[in-house]
Amino acid sequence: MHKRPGSKNERAEKREAKQVRKAARRADSQRQKPSALSQPPPASPASNARQPQAYVPSLGLLFRIFSLIRITAALSAPIQDCDEVFNYWEPLHMLQFGTGKQTWEYAPQFALRSYGFLKLYQGLASVLHVAVGFRSKTQLFYALRIAMGLACAGCEAVFVRGIAEGVDRRVALNTAVAMFGMAGMYHQGVALLPSTFAMYGCMLGAAAAMRRQDGWTRRVTCALAGFVVAAAVGWPYAVVVAVPFVAEELVAAAGSQRADAVRRVAAMAGLGLAFLAPSLLAMYVVDSHYYGRPVVAAWNQVAYNVLRRGGDSALYGTEPWYFYIQNGLINGNVIMLLALAALPLWAAYYAVLLVSTRTASADEQAAVRALFRGHHLLLPRTLPFGLALVVFSLQAHKEERFLSIVYPHMCFAAAVALSLLGPLGTWAVGILRRGGIGRGRALDVRRWTDRLSVAALCVATAVGFARIAALGKYYGAPMRVFSGVAQLGVQGGGAQQMPLLPLGPTVKMLGRKEALPASAVENNAGGTVCLADEWHYFPSSYWLPRGFRVEFVRGGFDGQLPGSYVPVGQSGSLRRSTSAVRPDFNSHNQWEPAHALNSTDACDYVVATEYPDRGMSIISDKGVWERVECADFLDAPGSRVLARVLYVPRRVVRMLEALEGGGKRPWQSWGRMCLFRRRLK
Repeated sequence: MHKRPGSKNERAEKREAKQVRKAARRADSQRQKPSALSQPPPASPASNARQPQAYVPSLGLLFRIFSLIRITAALSAPIQDCDEVFNYWEPLHMLQFGTGKQTWEYAPQFALRSYGFLKLYQGLASVLHVAVGFRSKTQLFYALRIAMGLACAGCEAVFVRGIAEGVDRRVALNTAVAMFGMAGMYHQGVALLPSTFAMYGCMLGAAAAMRRQDGWTRRVTCALAGFVVAAAVGWPYAVVVAVPFVAEELVAAAGSQRADAVRRVAAMAGLGLAFLAPSLLAMYVVDSHYYGRPVVAAWNQVAYNVLRRGGDSALYGTEPWYFYIQNGLINGNVIMLLALAALPLWAAYYAVLLVSTRTASADEQAAVRALFRGHHLLLPRTLPFGLALVVFSLQAHKEERFLSIVYPHMCFAAAVALSLLGPLGTWAVGILRRGGIGRGRALDVRRWTDRLSVAALCVATAVGFARIAALGKYYGAPMRVFSGVAQLGVQGGGAQQMPLLPLGPTVKMLGRKEALPASAVENNAGGTVCLADEWHYFPSSYWLPRGFRVEFVRGGFDGQLPGSYVPVGQSGSLRRSTSAVRPDFNSHNQWEPAHALNSTDACDYVVATEYPDRGMSIISDKGVWERVECADFLDAPGSRVLARVLYVPRRVVRMLEALEGGGKRPWQSWGRMCLFRRRLK
């Protein structure tokens, strides 16, 4: 006879299985070594009792959560930096479709940027095209961003699990929560930038460096792989993030026997060269091919920006020493403040442990020494953010994307600061009460510091979401307007009837009569879209229909505008276009007349922004033009700081302005960015 589902035997089996699982979790928790962050200094034997372990999601769950956030960013976050467009999206468009804008860094006589880096994304696009079959360039644009978001999510998940398994579970959980809502990670995680690629590699390298239980060879190999590839393929300045790890290994080697020290240093050097040599060789081969001469682009970039050979990066703007702190407060808010406090709090806890070594009883000395060892290991994990902040702040030329390589380390440093509040608070209360405190009182202090940590992370997430909403609401007009430009080439039935992009065969072609497009070369016969002062808002040629091109009209900007590659249709080959040496590029940010039109006479479409107090400089006769697409765009210089940095609903803005009574500077000033089409005669 079969048992009923609710029988006593079945319920007993379920209870037994549940008890087994609980016992297994307790055993696993006991096997984990104590962290310097999980205990207060031993003011009494009772204070040595272990604290409850924090819950950290599994690698798969972390990946799914981060993927949801990064895919949302890929679909909604506006491009923050025009360098991303003109130095990466446009050259990538040139590699794929034979046309695009060209900056002076890609001129063969300077060769500061690497085509080898872009070939990774070109290959990724080809693979995605085989599976999906893209019919518009905007589809390809978003597909690449989603792929970058998934790559970022995977690296973030590995980074958090590395912290959980190598440092402390509570720190790992706080790091993950900080990364969930950080505005800087939101838009930088899906950016087509070498610094973003380097951020991916540094997360993987740092995660491996923290996992000391993996054994020296595996740990060092994986860490060096992440750091070296990040610097050689991505951004050379990413070596700053690897300095604390290398210093830690050298100090450890110096403390061992001579033979073992020599073996370790030689192994590290050999592993570093094993990853560095093929990476640089691949970049050298690709760059030399496209530039038409032997080129090491990474060296050219360092020589120009650091050694100041052939120019000076300060020509493109200088910022005060506190620029990255100010920018970090905008993109990280409370997280930035906590990250700045991490090293001082580490030093304070170090001093507490020093005092404890002199006051602890003989029975407590072993526990103090264990905490000391764990606290020493925490320093090289926390240093990358502070070191990068100092190094980059010393440079005259500063940009937000430079610090993005340590955004994950900023979150980690903030989590370390929060976790140090508990043991420091416990020690301070014990000193104030002069007699030490027992477990109950210690847990009271820990409970309050835990509440403070939760409150700080909630505030950081709320402010981060307000910043994310502001980026999309206030500064998303360029993508909304250029979505209208992208539709100019659609005839009749919409995107479903558009032909496949000429990026190779696709799965969709199997068993169908649709032919493989013959050529990726565009003929620029569709129309000309012009921009003036809005040139730096151009979201890339991926938003132009095939056959369209973009041109700049002279406005108020007097520096060097991007030029245009020689179209492959004119030169006959991609290599001839990318290796063509032309005199209309310079390394001193001087105006080049060949890169801009003097009027809109040759323009078929114009993108311009109209402000209530300034009008539009590019359009003088509105009777010649008709509006096609418009979107509201915040006038940042005309708005107050709070109302342009964080999202404030317009109803709230109107209430604030009404309370002030008028006559003062408005909280928000708005313009309208519009796409205009020349009227038919």
